[in-house]
Amino acid sequence: MSGMLVRVQTPDIAALRREARERALARPRWPFDGTVSEGVAGVATRRYQPARPAPSTAVVFLHGGFGLFGDLELQDGYSRRIAGALHVVVLSVAYRLAPEATLAESAADAVAAADLLRADGFSRILLWGDSAGGTVALAAARDARADGLVLTNPNVDLTLASYDDAAPGGPGRALSEWSFARWAGGGALADAPDLAADARGLPPAYVAVGSDDSLLPDAERLATACGDAGVPARLRIVPGAAHGFMGGPDLAVADDVIAEAGRFHGL
Repeated sequence: MSGMLVRVQTPDIAALRREARERALARPRWPFDGTVSEGVAGVATRRYQPARPAPSTAVVFLHGGFGLFGDLELQDGYSRRIAGALHVVVLSVAYRLAPEATLAESAADAVAAADLLRADGFSRILLWGDSAGGTVALAAARDARADGLVLTNPNVDLTLASYDDAAPGGPGRALSEWSFARWAGGGALADAPDLAADARGLPPAYVAVGSDDSLLPDAERLATACGDAGVPARLRIVPGAAHGFMGGPDLAVADDVIAEAGRFHGL
């Protein structure tokens, strides 16, 4: 079932951001053989440098959070696991958020991060986004001249026309509606973009999504659109997994997704 419109009052954005940060800071740091450093590429960044990094490929990582909350702490562990497992430099980006910023501005932050990595000598850049971070990666891919995409349980159609309300493990329609209407810039959900409407010009894309996620139809439509446009794509559907499974208790599955994404992109 999809297409259900839910009216939601204005959320307490400050509380959502504060609580997300507190939850993230309460988690133990994931072990990482390398260095972690703070930086700026227009917005705050965090660079994960493995002890023996690949010489030419780097990753721009874009966190989830409905486009509304999240920062460099939210998926610090995910970023460490990518860098450690694939031996690539990962630059995590605290992109600008709704309602203060539009998706176009969030995407511009991802482009700036890709440009910074190229200035550092990396010739191959992957954009790696989780949930709403997948939205940013898709929106930025062409302008960033990305060489590849990795999208885990991504938001693709921000109108939520494909959102499956019957699925047991979705991210939550009400908050998505409120945020995406404002992230789109016009304040109306109907004006939000469907990023699977035209896949032409996208780089090769690896997409992973849980079978119980309300965003499964989004991922399937994107994979189909890539195929129609001649864009190499791989869709991984994780049985029994809900939205956010990359940060869930089944680390073996999450690590296998990271490894498979790396193989897809030749790492």
